[in-house]
Amino acid sequence: MKKSTLHFHHIRILFLICTMTIALPHIHAQSIGTKLILNIKRANLQAFTTQIENSTGFSFIYSEEVKLKHLITIKVENKTLPEILDLVFANESVSYKIAGKHIILQVKKEKAVSRKFTISGYVTDEVSAETLIGANILESRHRQGTSTNPYGFYSITLPEGSTEINFSYLGYNSRKHILYLNKDTLLNIRMKSNNQLQEVVVLSDKVESGIIATQMSASEVPMVQIKNTPSLLGETDVFKTIQMMPGVQTGIEGSSGLYVRGGGPDQNLILLDGVPVYNVEHLFGFFSVFTPESVKKVTLFKGSFPARFGGRLSSVVDIRSNDGDMKTFHGVVSIGLLSTKVNLEGPIIKDRTSFNISVRRSYLDLLVQPFMPEDEKISYYFYDINAKVNHKFSDRSRLFVNFYNGKDHYHYNDTDDGDYSNLMYKDKSSLNWGNIIASGRWNYIFNNKLFSNTTIAYNNYQLDMSTTSWNKGNRNTGIYENIYNADYRSGIRDLSYQIDFDYNPVPTHHIKFGTEYLYHSFHPEVMTSKIFDKEEESIRQDTIYQSISNSNMYAHEASAYLEDNFDISPKFRMNLGIHLSMFNVQKKSYYSVQPRISARYQLMEHLAIKAAYTKMGQYVHLLSSSTISMPTDLWVPVTNKIKPMQAHQYSLGSYYTGIKGWEISVEGYYKDMKNVLEYKDGVSFFGSSSGWEKKVEMGHGRSIGIELMAQKSIGNTTGWISYALNKSDRKFSKGGINDGERFPYRNDRRHCANLTVNHKFNNHIDFGASWSFASGGTTTIPEEVTAVIRPSESNSYGAGQIGTEDYIEHRNNYRLPASHKLNVSLNINKKTKHGIRTWNFSIYNVYNAMNPAFVYRRNSSTEYYNTSSGEFYSISKPVIKKITILPCIPSITYTYKF
Repeated sequence: MKKSTLHFHHIRILFLICTMTIALPHIHAQSIGTKLILNIKRANLQAFTTQIENSTGFSFIYSEEVKLKHLITIKVENKTLPEILDLVFANESVSYKIAGKHIILQVKKEKAVSRKFTISGYVTDEVSAETLIGANILESRHRQGTSTNPYGFYSITLPEGSTEINFSYLGYNSRKHILYLNKDTLLNIRMKSNNQLQEVVVLSDKVESGIIATQMSASEVPMVQIKNTPSLLGETDVFKTIQMMPGVQTGIEGSSGLYVRGGGPDQNLILLDGVPVYNVEHLFGFFSVFTPESVKKVTLFKGSFPARFGGRLSSVVDIRSNDGDMKTFHGVVSIGLLSTKVNLEGPIIKDRTSFNISVRRSYLDLLVQPFMPEDEKISYYFYDINAKVNHKFSDRSRLFVNFYNGKDHYHYNDTDDGDYSNLMYKDKSSLNWGNIIASGRWNYIFNNKLFSNTTIAYNNYQLDMSTTSWNKGNRNTGIYENIYNADYRSGIRDLSYQIDFDYNPVPTHHIKFGTEYLYHSFHPEVMTSKIFDKEEESIRQDTIYQSISNSNMYAHEASAYLEDNFDISPKFRMNLGIHLSMFNVQKKSYYSVQPRISARYQLMEHLAIKAAYTKMGQYVHLLSSSTISMPTDLWVPVTNKIKPMQAHQYSLGSYYTGIKGWEISVEGYYKDMKNVLEYKDGVSFFGSSSGWEKKVEMGHGRSIGIELMAQKSIGNTTGWISYALNKSDRKFSKGGINDGERFPYRNDRRHCANLTVNHKFNNHIDFGASWSFASGGTTTIPEEVTAVIRPSESNSYGAGQIGTEDYIEHRNNYRLPASHKLNVSLNINKKTKHGIRTWNFSIYNVYNAMNPAFVYRRNSSTEYYNTSSGEFYSISKPVIKKITILPCIPSITYTYKF
């Protein structure tokens, strides 16, 4: 009985075990289908699997080879376990398999992909359809990326399959686009502006600068920063912001001149939509010709020059203007103490053709006119006109037509009608100078990997000066009349053709190549004069004509370039390029081969080092005899006797972004320059280019320095602090300038420091401040002047000065005092029914630092008698006096955007 009962009991247990074994998969199947709620942030693989095990009862099995590329962040509701695993491992090289109560993870075996396809298109603003330069494109699965070119076009080649592309741009919401790539695809992206990011000011959007880019010594300056930097008389200025960069120095106090890494102002290539601008200054250099309202992007290169640029030694300032809104009409009106600016843009044909026009005019002439005497009138003003038309033929073809005209006008009239004397006279003079630039650019996409831009341009810089003098009065012989007329003209004119290509064969290679031809027409000087002399009594009437003209010089300049930005490994990237140029003048041709090499190595995620070598050549010179920019400064080409300038620059730098919102960089450089020009001792230009080759010497220059910069780019408070230690000198042949000994360059400012801060209190009030310090430049001043005087019988100290002798230890022997200043501004914004109204209050040179603009010498004399020669000696020791022209200056500006 017991045996049978025990047997029956064993059978029952065995039956239950079998039943449970068969039913177990079905029990887990129910668990797999259960809807889960999950919220995980930045978890690694171990933390993720532990949380899933605790939530579901499943267990994970995987080896050490299974690793994640990214930390896991996921938030889901009502998702099954397989759906969650699909999301987590979609972009990872991990596959999973559910076996009973276990989840087995394995390294995903990638399928062989034999085909690749290209995605290309334009990235534009959603509202205005303005192209976005330097927008970032990143494919998540393969971690490959690119950026839009200066015309907003991009191209990226990827393997066939599921693709997730992220588009990002400073001040815009990011866009994500998911598609299955099985053919070449045209994908135009419109991005929406993010108002939250208006309070974020970033120095660079990392397209050709920063830790990611291969290039070094490049800065992409956002327009927000330019418009928020306090400046003289409230006139926001592109060049004033560039001057706050390390390695960039000013000329005289308050000027907009650029002296970059030991170079002169003529060694900067200033481009407006790819066309060189020769005169970039208004009001004798205190303001630049570029109005921020018309500008879309500004990029400064001061080393590691891409191969597509050539013709200057020290820097390239690449300025791109706004294309115009293709959707709606709007504008900006700004009224300040110096000038009024108006910017208008909108569609001509909606979604097809747009325009952008910006006009600025100063009104110093109108303000001072009521206070001038009737018989003496002085008038000065300047204006700028920027206009652009953008037409879209198709997604493949676009046309841009640009026009710029800017001029300075100075007039002087002095009249005496003879009411209180027998002499009547009239003096009238005028001085006008400026640029006219016209260009047409055609963008064409040959295919999804090849983009082209063709530019035809006309550029004319002209100076006109005229003087008229009329005198009438009485002489012993009767009434006489004299008329004198003189005209002076000079300038430079260019016609150019350029074609550039962007080619993206594979994601790891971005190739640029192209060619350019310029026809230069130099008009150094043309001066004509006419003298009319008449005397009634003697019935004599003479007319004299005189014409002095330096021969016009014509030159041909051609260049070609090729550069490739490519990845050697995920951490190592290089940019290799070559620039070839030819310059033909006076039946002589000069050739130059200019290699360009730059490399970046990513030591770790937030730390990179870069190195670069660049060779540059320059074929034109600016003749100037003053430290201040003058319209009489003349551009002249190289000649049979004057060779092209050359520069070799070596750079090394490190970049760190480990602190959120900050980028810290340090760069060192050495620049070696050949055939730089200096005037001979005792010689200067003085407004005439006649025989200028005999007045200058060619020599050797060098510049060495280290630059540090820390910039904050995120938050309500943004800005940067920079410091540069520089040294620049010149050396000429023995017996020449300074007898062949080295001497400091005139703008050798050893220490330069800059600080900019912008703070947004709220949507209505924001504040900006900038402080700068620079040690003084150099000038040549006699340390001692000795006059030899021979005694005479009437005066023991004599009337017979034999001569003087200046003692100068070396050229540029005197270092000017250091200069420093603080500028502040406050913006008060208010949204109105039709737009935004802004009042800007700014103070230039807040604490009234008496910075030297010029210095002059006064002599303190002592005399003694030489008994052996019987002569008196007067020894003068100089006392240096400085002149300050820009004290504390407050200003107010009203701006209305509609």
